[in-house]
Amino acid sequence: MIKNKRMRWWALLCPVWMSFYALSGEQPERTVKEVIDRAVTRLYATLTPTQLDTISDAYILSVLSERDKETLATRFWTFEVSVPVRVSLMRHTGQAVPPFWIQKSGFRKTQMLVKNEEYTYEVWQKDFEKGEVGLGINGFDKDRPVYFISVAPLDKAEKLTVSNVIPAQYALSTLQKGAFTYHDWDGLVLTEVPEELKGQTLLTTVRGRAREAHLVNAFRRTSTPSSEKPDQVVMTWSGDPATTANIQWRTSPKVLRGKIKYWKPGASDTLFTDASAFNMEDRLLQNDRFVNRFTAQLKGLSPGTLYHYSIGTGQLQWSAPASFQTASDRVKDFSFIWFGDTHYSPIWGDMAQKSIKRHPEIAFFSIAGDLVTTGLHRDDWDQLWAHAGPTFSTRPLMPVPGNHDSQDGLGAAMYKEMFSLPENGPSGQPSEMTYAFNYQDALFLMIDATLSVPQQSAWIENQLRNSKAKWKFAMFHFPPYNFEEPYDEIKREWCTLFDKYHVDMVMSGHMHYYLRTKPMFNEKEVASPAKGTIYLMSISIPGKQVRWPKEDYALVRYKDGPLYQHISIKGNTLHYKCYNPEGEIKDQLTITK
Repeated sequence: MIKNKRMRWWALLCPVWMSFYALSGEQPERTVKEVIDRAVTRLYATLTPTQLDTISDAYILSVLSERDKETLATRFWTFEVSVPVRVSLMRHTGQAVPPFWIQKSGFRKTQMLVKNEEYTYEVWQKDFEKGEVGLGINGFDKDRPVYFISVAPLDKAEKLTVSNVIPAQYALSTLQKGAFTYHDWDGLVLTEVPEELKGQTLLTTVRGRAREAHLVNAFRRTSTPSSEKPDQVVMTWSGDPATTANIQWRTSPKVLRGKIKYWKPGASDTLFTDASAFNMEDRLLQNDRFVNRFTAQLKGLSPGTLYHYSIGTGQLQWSAPASFQTASDRVKDFSFIWFGDTHYSPIWGDMAQKSIKRHPEIAFFSIAGDLVTTGLHRDDWDQLWAHAGPTFSTRPLMPVPGNHDSQDGLGAAMYKEMFSLPENGPSGQPSEMTYAFNYQDALFLMIDATLSVPQQSAWIENQLRNSKAKWKFAMFHFPPYNFEEPYDEIKREWCTLFDKYHVDMVMSGHMHYYLRTKPMFNEKEVASPAKGTIYLMSISIPGKQVRWPKEDYALVRYKDGPLYQHISIKGNTLHYKCYNPEGEIKDQLTITK
């Protein structure tokens, strides 16, 4: 997908609008994001980097206007109630500084406690009239067990309806033992609920909301800030690998336009394609808050052809040429490399650069999730691209997200902004997160396992049922076979489909060790790869296991990384090899159909 250019027209009009409201006596409605965005801008203008690292709750409150504080105290969570209610607010007892607004707004602390398997929450309560209820931020820190609330009518004989909840994406539930409060950790359930609160309407949330007003110990720096020179060049596909190619790169916001010129070696024609620009913001990245990311989609390419290309940022300003090869439109041999968790590691980056020198024939790369450690921090991504060097500028990277890329229930917005991928995934799910592509006689199902598992099953079956590919692969982050987590839902929903339509290999990461299973069918070992699916898990960084229990389904295991996997398909034969950074083969397998 080409990311639409975000025009910051409001920055130009803001003084005009503020003058209007000053004259009229009116003020525009504000959101928490707008207040924090403006606060960050003021802090950058008045404080040094050292001072930014030392700001406190008290200092932040001293520089906010009364209207700012009112917004932060009432616009974080809003909903309407049909009758007078008592709101119970469960605040994490481990949070060092209570949110500034709780006591001032009339909430009173009770003696009640609510507990789950990890945390204890004190209960604060306040009565509200019928109508809108507005609650404030979790705090200026990043205390991840954010508060949650329950609501009950003051008159038990009256029927309560809770409506117009903002944010609207988090469902209402019932406060009781066994209920979960965080959608990004639904396995963390309540273990103790006072009798007085049981059965009340529970408003669920996500831990990522702790980030919405995070300012204390929040500011970061990138070691590779953007410039007017294009960098972080990454190739992907969103269309047919034989006739299309996407190229993405980064510049500073000073560069407003970009284009690609590309040509066949020895040909006289040079072609040009304009790139779309997307202004990406990481407001807490103090030395590079805004960057422009460009995407150029090359179409109508000749199959099986070598192309050279350069990136243009202005008149006669072109980058050094790079090259790529389109897929053939006839079935031919090909190979690819995939990595387990990379976590922006320099150790992985060194291995990746060695791997392409060792296997220059490969068609593309894949990463099975957790590309970075905190997917909402652009400095993590900056390190990923810096350590990879030019690796992905000549071969497409076709990744899937992991839990670290899609973090704390906030989704993987920055991941999506980094890549231009196929938009052929399940309906009702975020685009470019789960997708499929074909390369030669192979189908690749790239699945976001952080999304709903059952809501993707029909799409997976449809892809497999309608595929005529000889080889079928699936890649997603969470491994169905491992000794830490059973992933019964994935086995029930997806692995049964892999059995039904004979997927050859499933590639995963997450657990930070290496595993190749025996061929599996219906969760049992079978005689050959022709009768079952091989499940693989790998790791691209060091990560020794402390526990090492026996796994009966395992054929090859290693406690440690880094490792990478090279798969080549030559006619009816698949050659699988796992390498360490020095090029030593740690595992290998041949499958012939």
